[in-house]
Amino acid sequence: MTVLWSLLGFVIVIGILVTIHEWGHFQAARFFNIKVVRFSIGFGPALWRKQGVETEYRIALIPLGGYVKFVDEAEGPVEQADLARAFNRQSVYKRFVVVAAGPLINLIFAWLVFTAVYIIGVSGLKPIFNQPIANTVLSEALPDNQQSWLVLQANQQPVHTWHELNQAVLAALVDDTTHLRLQLEDLQTAELVQIDVPLSSLDMNNNKQNWLSILGFKPVEIDVAPVIGHIAEEGPAAQADLQSGDLILSIDGVSTATWQDVVNTVRSRANKSVELVVARHGQTQTTQVNLAGQKNGNDSVGYLGVGVKVDEDAMAPFIAQVRYPLLSAMRLGFDKCIDLTNMTVQMLKKMIMGDVGLEHLSGPVSIAQFSGQALQTGLISFLGLLGLLSLSLGILNLLPIPVLDGGHLLYYVIEMVKGSPLDERAMAIGQQIGLVLILGLTILALTNDILRITNG
Repeated sequence: MTVLWSLLGFVIVIGILVTIHEWGHFQAARFFNIKVVRFSIGFGPALWRKQGVETEYRIALIPLGGYVKFVDEAEGPVEQADLARAFNRQSVYKRFVVVAAGPLINLIFAWLVFTAVYIIGVSGLKPIFNQPIANTVLSEALPDNQQSWLVLQANQQPVHTWHELNQAVLAALVDDTTHLRLQLEDLQTAELVQIDVPLSSLDMNNNKQNWLSILGFKPVEIDVAPVIGHIAEEGPAAQADLQSGDLILSIDGVSTATWQDVVNTVRSRANKSVELVVARHGQTQTTQVNLAGQKNGNDSVGYLGVGVKVDEDAMAPFIAQVRYPLLSAMRLGFDKCIDLTNMTVQMLKKMIMGDVGLEHLSGPVSIAQFSGQALQTGLISFLGLLGLLSLSLGILNLLPIPVLDGGHLLYYVIEMVKGSPLDERAMAIGQQIGLVLILGLTILALTNDILRITNG
C-alpha cells in the first residue's frame, strides 16, 4: 500500500507541476501569436488526446515531464501560411519571454501555494522543552534548574513549532552562521531570555545527525494515554492483530501509564519478542509481539508500528495553530520563497565547491516517497511539498545548462549581445554537454535514492 501511495502521490505532484510549467510556455506563446502544435503532459505514447482548433492536447504514458511543441522551421517544413507564426522567426526578446515563462510560473505558483498554507493555518507541536540534555551547548547556556522553556524566535525570526526550529537551524548552517540566537520564554515566570547557541557540533554532511538533540533540545514529554490509533500495514502490531483503540497496559511486565512509557520500552527491545497486555472493550488480553528494529544512527531501536490516538483536549496546550489574513499570508509566502531560494542556491554553490556532499541530491524515488507521505498526512503537508518542489523546479530550470530552459535563455542573451544567433555547431556541442550533465545528475540522484532506501 505504501508503494501505491508513493506512485499516486508522484503522479499527482509531477502532473500538477509539469502542467503549470508547460502552461506558462503555452500562454506566453499564445500571447505572441506563436502557433502551438501540441501541449503534452508526459512523454511517449498518448493515453488521452484531444484536438483543439490548432493545438493537440495530450496526456502521455511516462509522467516525468512534458513539452509544448511550436511551429518551428528547425523542427521541419512549415506551411507558408504559418511562417509568420513560427517560433524561430520571432524576435529574440519574444523567444526569451516564452522560454522564461515556464520556470517563472513555477516560482509564482510556489508563492501562491505558500500563501494558501499560511491562510489555512500552520500547525504543529510547540517547541517546549524542560531541562536541556546534559553536556550540550544548550545546557551550558541555560541555568541548571527545572524550568520549562518555550522557543519564541530563532535568529530574529518567529518560531511556532519544532519543525520551524529545525528549519531555522538548517538555514543557519547553509548560511555558515556560527551561532543560533534564540529568544526563550520561561513558562513559570514569563521571563524572556536571549541566548546564543554555537552550531560547531553540527555537520551538514552527516544526514544521521539529530541536530536539535545534539544541541540539547529534548521536547517536553506529554502525558498522553497509551491508546493505539494508527497501525502501520504489515508492521509488528498489525501482524499480532492489535487494533486501533487498544489501551496498552504493560510490555514485558513493565507498566505503561503514558504513551511515552510505550515508546521508551519498545525502543529498548529491538528485534525481540515481547508480551503486551492490552485492554479492549473492557476486557484484558495478552498478546505476543515480535518487535522489529530500525536504524537510529549506529544503533537499532525497537519498532512496533503503531501511532498514538490523540486526545485533542490533552494536546491542546502543546499545539500551535497559526493563521494569517490574506495580505500577511502573501507577504509571508513571498518571504518563504526568498528564504528557500537562497537556501537552494547556497546548497548548490556548496555542492559545486565540494563543501557539501552530493548525497544530498534527491531523485524521483525520494519525490515519490515524500509525495505519498504528504498525501496521507494531510492538505498542509501536501501543499508544503507542492510549493517546495515547484520552487525547486523553477530554480533548476533557470540554471544556465543547455537542454534546460536556462540554457536556452543563455543562448538568447548571447544573441542579444552579439546581434546574431550563436553558431549552430556551438549550440549543438552545448546541448550534448548539457545532456550528459543532466543524465549524470539523474543517475547520481537515483543512486542516492537507492542508497537511502537500502540504508533505512
